[in-house]
Amino acid sequence: MSDLGQGPYVVQSARLRFMGVVVSRTARWLRLAVPAALVAGSVVVVTGSSGTASVSAEPRLVQAKFSPGASGPAYDAKSVIVQFKAKATTSARKAAVAKVKGTPDVSVTADVVKVTGDVPATELLKKFKADPSVELASLNYIRKKSATPNDELYTNYQKYLSTVRVDKAWDLSKSAGTQYIGVLDTGVDAGHPDLAGHLLPGYNTFNTALAPNDGDGHGTAVTGIIAAGTANGIGVSGVAWNAKVRPVKVLDDTGSGEDSNLINGINWAVKNGVRVINMSLGGEGDDPVLHTAIQNAVAKGVVLVAAAGNTGGDSSNHFPGAYPEVLSVGATNSAGVLTSFSSYGDTVDIAAPGYDITSTAPRAGTPAGYEPYFLGMAGTSFSSPIVAGVAALVRNKWPSFTPAQVMARLKATARDAGPRGTDPYYGAGILDAYYALGGARTTDFAMGAADKNDQPSRAGELIAGVAVSSTISVEGDVDWYKVPAGAGSHQVRVDVTGAMFDSGTYAQNFGPVVSVYDSALKPLAFVQKPVPPVDSDGYEIPQALTASTYATLPAETAYISVRNANGSRDSRAYSLKVTNADGNVGTAPIPTYPVLDALPADLSTIQSTEIQPVVTFAPEVTADSVISGLKLLNGWTGAVVPAGVTYDPSSHQAILTPKASLLEATPYKLSATGVVETSGAAVAPFSTVFSTPDLVPQKLATFTGSGAYLAASLAWEIPPTTDLDRVVVRRNVGSKAPTSSTGTLVYSGTGTSVKNTGLAQGTTYTYAGWVVDRGGHYSPIAIKQLFGMKSGIAVTSTLINYGGAITIKGSTLRIDNKVYAGLPVNVYVRPKNSTKFALLAALKTSSTGTLSVTHKPLVSSVYMLTFPGNADLMGTRTADITVQVRPTISATLAPTAIKLGKTTAFSGYVAPAHAGQAVYLQQYGSKVWKSIASVKLISSGKYAFGIKPAIRGQIAYRVYFAGDADHAPAYSINKIVTVS
Repeated sequence: MSDLGQGPYVVQSARLRFMGVVVSRTARWLRLAVPAALVAGSVVVVTGSSGTASVSAEPRLVQAKFSPGASGPAYDAKSVIVQFKAKATTSARKAAVAKVKGTPDVSVTADVVKVTGDVPATELLKKFKADPSVELASLNYIRKKSATPNDELYTNYQKYLSTVRVDKAWDLSKSAGTQYIGVLDTGVDAGHPDLAGHLLPGYNTFNTALAPNDGDGHGTAVTGIIAAGTANGIGVSGVAWNAKVRPVKVLDDTGSGEDSNLINGINWAVKNGVRVINMSLGGEGDDPVLHTAIQNAVAKGVVLVAAAGNTGGDSSNHFPGAYPEVLSVGATNSAGVLTSFSSYGDTVDIAAPGYDITSTAPRAGTPAGYEPYFLGMAGTSFSSPIVAGVAALVRNKWPSFTPAQVMARLKATARDAGPRGTDPYYGAGILDAYYALGGARTTDFAMGAADKNDQPSRAGELIAGVAVSSTISVEGDVDWYKVPAGAGSHQVRVDVTGAMFDSGTYAQNFGPVVSVYDSALKPLAFVQKPVPPVDSDGYEIPQALTASTYATLPAETAYISVRNANGSRDSRAYSLKVTNADGNVGTAPIPTYPVLDALPADLSTIQSTEIQPVVTFAPEVTADSVISGLKLLNGWTGAVVPAGVTYDPSSHQAILTPKASLLEATPYKLSATGVVETSGAAVAPFSTVFSTPDLVPQKLATFTGSGAYLAASLAWEIPPTTDLDRVVVRRNVGSKAPTSSTGTLVYSGTGTSVKNTGLAQGTTYTYAGWVVDRGGHYSPIAIKQLFGMKSGIAVTSTLINYGGAITIKGSTLRIDNKVYAGLPVNVYVRPKNSTKFALLAALKTSSTGTLSVTHKPLVSSVYMLTFPGNADLMGTRTADITVQVRPTISATLAPTAIKLGKTTAFSGYVAPAHAGQAVYLQQYGSKVWKSIASVKLISSGKYAFGIKPAIRGQIAYRVYFAGDADHAPAYSINKIVTVS
């Protein structure tokens, strides 16, 4: 991964020695817009009992000068919305529209009409409001989805938020709730309008009687990144949308503070309900008292986030970020590429944008004519609060998460960048807020193309006096060159010159580091030029940096390595030239380079998961140390891959044989530590990174389904895979399987089953499933087809008398009339006045697909039958069919012949009895039946009427039951009385 003998990325100016970022002359001019206190305070020193720490504050803070946008909400410039009075005639409405020469979008008789005219909307509005036919009129305001902030600087100056998908994450969560965030910094401008409503009472560790006011600017900027009012129409958008911050002043107005301040600040924040702490500060010095305070905070459930540092060098010396309990954040640009100044090493956990950042600035230091905002900020100070804000959103969504679980989720959902797997530059990768909050993952950031001269064995050949050019294309990349064997020992000059080093213009810059070795890879010369010089004010003097050294080369082949001092990549080319020249040859304070070759090549992707890595050591080494010290590690987890190691002393070659096939699409690290030469000298540690191929995923191991009524249930087994992105299930109507881009999407996710509802009856559905990996590769298709079915129902009669029976007949066939004997079919019945069906009979279809059952309903009833579906067939349900049951009414007339003025009795009973219900005596006359009397049935269902006809002749009578919810209307038989 890297050349031995690397030096830290050290800024030469004493004033900026802790910054790692030097201001260009352009930024220097813009410095006129920056409060003097902020510039002076951009190098902040925290002096502790065991060392010195520095705040990661940066001088590239440019005051924002902009005019606030037009006040008021946006609206369509040419249309208005009109609501006419209810009593307004159509002609009056048309006349009102005609007066303004407008065009309605719908008929003027509609409730609301949009009218577009040729004059500004404000004029249209005035005219409509004055018209007597108009009830209400309004501008046609434009609305946007709530997760798109309307803050003035968001669109043009905060594009970096989309790098970590904060903009999409807001669609999932816009609240940090009670996950209060402690910002331990230089304080805050508590009256800043963009922080209104987002600040809780804070604390000043220097004077507890005073508020934590910010005389520097750094703390206000950090606070705004997290909690500036989002969607409030002004300024910038805070990452945590509506977060609440407790500002804790642990650094004074020069940006300096002691560990005692920081410790007191942590303790106060924990006691006052803070759940996330951001520390955009740090420096050298491992303070055990500070470490204990951090451990206590974590034990009480607080997540701590800190800047990784801005030295462009070793992050392990930057505390508190280097502590394992703290999430250490490196800095990228908006394209997701590591910046030159971002410290790197094994203590970096994650990365986020930290270049060209915009945030709030103290009003007191803002010059006239400027708004209180900083533009163009750079540093891990501003990466850290982005991560802290998302940590608060995650904690609010999963309040039970421990600090370790929050850190693990942010790292597990990060997008890989730089060398594949966990690396010293990005840690676990670049923050992905959307994925962390439960959204879909997206593709990783591109690594950059390796240039294939990663080891001495693949060194590019140099010709004396002829310049070559190349780039550092991947973070940590080392380019190797060789000078062919000559006639004898001779002196050369080696010059490596990079492109313009200007941190005010470029997020990535090249600080050349050159090492020269003999044929045994023992050092001959070493030189580095990590940063440009600065002027008397401490500002960077942009220039192309050249690292030059003299070396005495042996007659044998010699080697030269070139790398970037700060570990970052740079798309701009450097040049290397070796010339024969005499000069002062200095010392080379670097160890022997340990290997001549390592396969697979560094930063490569191999073509198979069956691989035996091979390392060829440069010096003679002991077999025992190689066997114990050479290991293959999982590039994500760091876990040792079980493998055997053999070593051939004659060829210096070690072969590592994994016990099982490697996982596909997985990074691996080949690491050698603790290896010793046969002389007993220790060999420098060595590592190289490679990845296995991203193979096409295997087909779903199983893909099963079962049909139901208007639904289908699908289930599958996901084959073993290391880079599962999702399972996709789609469907087509009919027997043709969908492709990965056709049909209807049924499921996309990482589960193993889905219920597909809202389907149609009598329809065949063909489902297809695929495994999709993170590279977007689709597995072979898996298909499941469920045939459509149809069912019918009929009854022998839809109206029967009480006590009678019906036969229910049904059929269940495939939609193409194919018969399935033995299908389970359920016949259900419910009373007509109920909504709940009960199972009447569980039957099976005959060889003709039919079935029947006899039933004697006691009340009017509704029938239907269902086929529940199975592994091959969709379910069905028939329409309801109703059978009316009418009661039986007996009738007796006695006597049947009477004299005029005498009485006869009409009596009988209703079955079933309807006690308390009325029955009506009806008499026939003038060709109609007319009710002439009624009585209520007694408990036995009996009734009786006394009849005294008023005329002579034959008169017909009957009894009528009007029907109810249970039974249909019914009549008795007709009875005739003769009156003489």
